[in-house]
Amino acid sequence: MTTIDKAILPSKSELSELGFIKFHLPFPSEFKEVVNTCNWEVVDQLVSRYLTKGEILHSIITHYQAFNFSEHIIAIRDAATDEDGIWHDDGSREIAFTWSLNDDDQLEGGELLFRPKSDSSLLEIISPPPRETLIIFLTGKSGFEHKVNQVIKGRRKTIAGWCSLEKPLWA
Repeated sequence: MTTIDKAILPSKSELSELGFIKFHLPFPSEFKEVVNTCNWEVVDQLVSRYLTKGEILHSIITHYQAFNFSEHIIAIRDAATDEDGIWHDDGSREIAFTWSLNDDDQLEGGELLFRPKSDSSLLEIISPPPRETLIIFLTGKSGFEHKVNQVIKGRRKTIAGWCSLEKPLWA
């Protein structure tokens, strides 16, 4: 069980206004060790655990949005094979997140872009954040969409996740 001091989290109004929030979320020591050794199977297992009730990611995300189901992937985008993402809104999910595993000092490209669907001129661009940065963002249900630009140089590594109130049809 993990206790989070919610007073240190960005405000709910900031999330509503911008469509996203970002802040430093240090890796638990067990997670840091398996990320450093690229043990992706154990990284995946730990993220699944961290998304369960009472654990670190669940506690933080539910501060902003209740959820009953979550999905996640380990997203590794390499300059040699990457391409620009497309604008999308994550469909029926309530809220989404990305937790940076980035450790590549040579990383270029791979920016995360956000905008309200109603006004594409209000574009927010986030350079690939340093390791241990958590970004929580709103989905199409709240009128926002996002995409990731092509990685030009290096490797961009993140945990990407989605949280829903209802079990998705494909789950």
